Amino acid sequence: MSATIYEAPRAAAKPGETVVTSTCGHNCGGRCVVNAHVRDGRIVHISTDARRWNPDHPPLPACARGVGQIERTYHPDRLQYPMRRTGPRGSGQYERITWDEALDTVAREMLRVRETYGNAAILDASRTGSQSMLHGRVAAQRFLYMFGGCTDLWSNMSAEAEVFSVRITYGEKDYKSAGREPTDFANSRLILMWGWSPGDGTFGTGTMQYLKHARKNGTRIVCIDPRVTMTSKQLADEHVFIRPSTDAAALIAMAYVIVSENLHDQAFCDRHVLGLDEGPVPEGASYRSYLMGLNDGQPKTPEWAAAITGIPAATIRRLAIEFATTKPAAIQAGYAGGRTVFGEQFHRAVYALAAITGNVGVSGGGSGVSNGATGRAGIRSLPIGKNPIESKVASPLLADLLAHGKAGGYPADIRMIYSAGGDLFNQCPNAGKMAASLDKVEFIVGQDHFMTPTVRMADIVLPATTFWERNDVHVPWAGAGHYAIYMKQAIEPMYECRNDIDIFDDLSRRVGINGYNTKSEAAWLKDLTADAVDDFQAFAEQGVARFAAPKDAVAFAAQIRGEQPFATPSGKIELYSTVLAANPNPYGLGVIPPIPTWFAPNDDTKRFPLSLCTPKSRARTHSIHGNQERLGKVDPDTVWMHPNDAAERGIVDGQNVRVFNDIGATVLPAQVTDRIAPGVVSIKEGAWYTPGADGADSRGCANVLTTDRSAPCGATTYNTNQVKIEAAQ
Repeated sequence: MSATIYEAPRAAAKPGETVVTSTCGHNCGGRCVVNAHVRDGRIVHISTDARRWNPDHPPLPACARGVGQIERTYHPDRLQYPMRRTGPRGSGQYERITWDEALDTVAREMLRVRETYGNAAILDASRTGSQSMLHGRVAAQRFLYMFGGCTDLWSNMSAEAEVFSVRITYGEKDYKSAGREPTDFANSRLILMWGWSPGDGTFGTGTMQYLKHARKNGTRIVCIDPRVTMTSKQLADEHVFIRPSTDAAALIAMAYVIVSENLHDQAFCDRHVLGLDEGPVPEGASYRSYLMGLNDGQPKTPEWAAAITGIPAATIRRLAIEFATTKPAAIQAGYAGGRTVFGEQFHRAVYALAAITGNVGVSGGGSGVSNGATGRAGIRSLPIGKNPIESKVASPLLADLLAHGKAGGYPADIRMIYSAGGDLFNQCPNAGKMAASLDKVEFIVGQDHFMTPTVRMADIVLPATTFWERNDVHVPWAGAGHYAIYMKQAIEPMYECRNDIDIFDDLSRRVGINGYNTKSEAAWLKDLTADAVDDFQAFAEQGVARFAAPKDAVAFAAQIRGEQPFATPSGKIELYSTVLAANPNPYGLGVIPPIPTWFAPNDDTKRFPLSLCTPKSRARTHSIHGNQERLGKVDPDTVWMHPNDAAERGIVDGQNVRVFNDIGATVLPAQVTDRIAPGVVSIKEGAWYTPGADGADSRGCANVLTTDRSAPCGATTYNTNQVKIEAAQ
């Protein structure tokens, strides 16, 4: 008998309507049920999974963004037909053309650029604005690789610091299966939520409910964050403010307290950890030596960290002792601390703390990774093949790549950009520099749903279908929950929109590619789910497949039981990375020491005294939904300021202010609140870049203020930036 349960989490259809189950095809942080109520070929209502919450079989309810999909689908600004640019780039001046004209033009330009400059001159700027197992970015990658390759932006813009650190520390290639299932939260006596706020950006469907369940059952929750987030406000027994980009220092100081006071689990470390002590690692190279300051003369005491982080030394010491002596305890690290100039050090210091206290791989503990333990549960995505050329650039360096190309040490001068479901001109750092660096780019294709800040720069615009207008499959965003959702088509493609596979299939024939699309949509989906779904018809009809729970709710439990080694070179948790010892600068972006190490950002805090962080908006998925006025009211765009900082500048709540630094400026209302640390301001990322005649942004786009630099591991550095604020004129 199958362990998979197929269920239809939707209400019965009323007379004259059909109800179709799907899930949002975006990189939203959740994977929820959205049901389209269709009447006369039009979605008239969106409902969600309304079942009562049950920790053993939780419902999959949608947030405001899911219910807001009806506004997005029928938005008056939907791209309706192919267009060709007729005015200056960025002017928004276009003329309507046919699909044949559009695809012939794209094919001709692709062939010309390849012949003239080579494949590396073509940049894939596609991303996750339209994301699922079949359609979306994978369709673009498959096409471009079959065309002979392209320049790739290789690093994960959200979580590369964690991707890297999980691989270096635990040897695990899939960071989405290196954490623990939310069902295990209630087994923790203590949870440190470090830069992690599932109540703001969503971090797995149902995560907040499981955290509330844990707290109700006695779990103590402490939040460490520059802001009192929605999560902290609802759940925290204690909130600890910290300066952005200083997380590693606090974690290292906690490790100092634990090790210096012999509160660590030495037996666990002897069995499972490499690098806390000398012996297997070179003399003086151990984590203990670093903590005690044996090489640099600086013991990493709470007093040392207090001056860096703004956390009182007594608080650091108390948290360290509590974490070491409360069993089991978990540290849940979000991505925010990794989106800093040395972001890999944050994650590696988190994992070190989990390891030395013996919490890795045990129920109620965990690895320090906030994703789940099941990943995709066996569901595969469209095969993309391998990029035939080695032309890769870390994603946060896009602006510099466009500005300097080969002269700046990059592998190519970019002459063509293909963006399918990507809005990188808005979402990569230094939006102003990107907009000013397109003169050498000869041709841009924008394939999307709206005239986003990126599509607005395109020479040819191709209107794509939304997830309601095609069939697909999706899996839990956070790698937790062991289920899949069949995204059943609810309505016919609107206007002249076409789905991604059909667009690339048509284009592939025009450029001489054979075999791009070898199956029907249904055949692809059946094949991609075959390893997990044993009744595809039931899956497609019902909408949700619930798979059996994993043997262990916590990653690496088998390794701790001794059933298998860790996949690192040593077979252990590597606080001392043998990979980094052999190659300390793996990407040419900066040296990464073998052990977790504190580095100061060294930004100009005198001229720009306020530290900027860029959290998620509850009304957007990155820049998706950025043009939805009604949804935007859920979480208006403001700049958070502490009352002391506002008073010092003569700024009052609600006043329009100018936020600026050397690379850009934006204007938006001030929100004066004691929910943010003094000296810190925050602007929610994703607002659409809208420059005026003077080049300054007028809609609160955070990335006009973020620097196009990379962490040594390739991570973005959105949360290491300094700004000034003054009253807007």
